[in-house]
Parts: sequence; structure tokens; C-alpha cells
Amino acid sequence: MNASKKQPILRFTNYVGTDWQELALGDIAKIERGKFSPRPRNDPQFYGGDIPFAQTNDVSSSNGYIRSYSQTLNNKGLKVSKLFPKGTILMTIAANIGYCGILYKSMACPDSLVGISCKKNTSNQFLNFYLNREQPRIDYLAPQAAQKNINIEFLKPYKIFQPEQVKEQQKIADFLTAVDTKISQLTEKHRLLKEYKKGVMQQLFSQQIRFKDDDGKAFPDWSEYKLKDILVLQSDSLNMKDDETYELITVKRRFGGIVSRGNYLGKDVLVKNQFTIHENEFVISKRQIVHGACGLVPAELDGSIVSNEYNVFRPKPQMLDIDYFNRFATTLFMRRAFFINSDGVHIEKLLFKTQSWLKTKIQLSCLAEQQKIAQFLQSIDTKIAAVAEQIEQTQQFKKGLLQQMFV
Repeated sequence: MNASKKQPILRFTNYVGTDWQELALGDIAKIERGKFSPRPRNDPQFYGGDIPFAQTNDVSSSNGYIRSYSQTLNNKGLKVSKLFPKGTILMTIAANIGYCGILYKSMACPDSLVGISCKKNTSNQFLNFYLNREQPRIDYLAPQAAQKNINIEFLKPYKIFQPEQVKEQQKIADFLTAVDTKISQLTEKHRLLKEYKKGVMQQLFSQQIRFKDDDGKAFPDWSEYKLKDILVLQSDSLNMKDDETYELITVKRRFGGIVSRGNYLGKDVLVKNQFTIHENEFVISKRQIVHGACGLVPAELDGSIVSNEYNVFRPKPQMLDIDYFNRFATTLFMRRAFFINSDGVHIEKLLFKTQSWLKTKIQLSCLAEQQKIAQFLQSIDTKIAAVAEQIEQTQQFKKGLLQQMFV
């Protein structure tokens, strides 16, 4: 490796000018394989005690910090396993290769994991960040027979670059830990906002929370309607021409909304009986509705087309705010209505019964209150989206740091 590559691009001022050392992982850390010898592995006589037992998935999903675990061992189980102390780095060596995390408490682990304990001149937090950065390369280099795996013999000679001074290693680790803490805080904020929205929606649609009009007066009581009283089934059929271009759409599952499938010449579209869709219409996939495949047409997809495997609805004027209905469609009540009005023998092949569904009765507020509800929920969505953007930006910032702060 060139000398210029033995120093990172980004470095704390006090340490500029000194090269990083190239060392074998086995020279800077003790590497021990986990253990769990009994067969079958799921024999219940070894489980159910108070000793944490880390699994491969606990490490690969830990984001570098192993705080949780999916199983526990009793004393009998511990005798046939291996316990690693708090602060040990665990690495996955089978299936998911090269993922690492630091133990926040002592845990036992099976032989699909190794424990890495740093020696005197290496910071375990620094090495944990370094190895997580190396994960794609370790996975790429892993030998593959019936299944990819690595072992201690693979890891001991693996080359590591690190600053000579432990203080610099720890300073890098502390800085990156602070970034991780920020990501964790934002992630928790995002989760709490989504939970808050979920709770508020339950209260709004069950009338436990009511809005007042702009003059502070109560809105009228809610009334009962059949869906056919407030929705109009759209039928703007389109006779396609082979030499014209059309934008097709698809609807994501789990209320993921509507996305473009791309532009196609009419001769390339298999189904010729198509429908034109317009902004703020509500689209249902008749073959995927039990999975929540429905949503509003956004402005950028106005004028696109769908096949007759979709239902397209418009709201009846002065009766229904379609943004309100789009949110109401995600409630448990409506999800049940989608399911019980679908027919077939297999969950993946159920076909939506449109006319039956349109007979579903719902409680509905006046249009003005619907609009206030929709606007309120939109304000929460805006906050959720803003926090999600902060998370993405901070993750990208960390990614850049990992590229520039290490050799």
C-alpha cells in the first residue's frame, strides 16, 4: 500500500503527519469461537434461564451495539456454551458474514459467532467501527462451499490499519459514537411520532376526539353511509393506440401508495382495456387489496393509466374529502372490510368483490370536519417525514466519516 494511503483523509489536528500501522487482527486481539455443542440445538433442557444467549441475527441487526438478545440459557446450557464478557466484540462468521457489535452485558453465544477481545494497544470501540466498515469486504473474501463462512484462521491474518496511539483510536470512536447516539435519538423520535399518529388516528376515527369549526362551535353528529353513497366508481376507459406512449402505474402493498411503472408504447401494453386516472382519485388493486394495495393518485401521475385489474374511485362532491378517506382506509375496520369482501382459496389469489365492498357502512363526519382531521394528520406526517430526512442525512454523514476517518 502507498504511504499516502496509510493516513486517513480526515484526522484530528493533534495527530496529523503520523502513519497508521498495518497489523494482523490476530496480533491486536484475541479471537475465540463461540460454542454450543448439544444436538439438536433446540433441546429445551438448556434454555429458559437468566443467561443471555446471543444469536447471529442479534449481531447482524444490532447496528454495532448488542443490547438485546432473542434467547436465554440456564446453567446447564451455559456449561455447553461459551460466555463472553461485557465489551467483547462479537462477529458473525456464518450465513450473515462479518457483522459486528459490542456487548453491553456478558452473553453466551454459539459457534456461528466469534468473540474478539482487544489487547492493550487497541481500543475495542475503534476496532468495532473499523470491522463494521470492513464487513462488505470480509463477506466478499469469505470462502464459499455449501454455504459462505469464515473462521479464526481467516480472521487472524486479516490486515487492520490503526493509529499507534490508543488516545487517537478512542477519540475517533468517541466521535462516531456521538453520531450513532444522534441517529438513535432521531430513530426513537421517529418511532414515537408514528406511535402518536397511530393512537391519534384511533381516537379521531372513533370520535373520541372531535374538532370544532372556525367559530369554535361543535360540528354536527356523524352520520352513517354506505360506501356507494360517498364514492363513485370511475369508468374513463381508454382505447389505446399502438403508436402512442402511455404511463402505467402500480399500487404498493401495505398502503404504500401509487408509483409509476414507466412509459410504454400502446403495442407493448398487454391489456388494451385501460382506464385513465386523475389526481386525488382513490385506486384499489383488486388482486392485492387484502395486502393494503391502495392509495391516492398524486399530481405527478395525473393522466396515467391502469388496467381493469384496478378499481378507481372519485369522491362524491360535498360529501367526502378523499385525503381523509385515504387515511381512513388504513384503519383496522377498513382492512377487515377489504378482507371479508375478497374471495378465493389462497391469500395471494383473493379477488376483491367491488360491489359487495361498496355496501359497507361507515360513520362519517361532515366535509369540514373531515378536512380538519386530514390536515391535522398531514401535519404529523410532515413532522415524521422531516425526522426521517434527518435520519437519512445523519446516516450519510456517518458513511462519509467512515470513508474518510479510516485507512
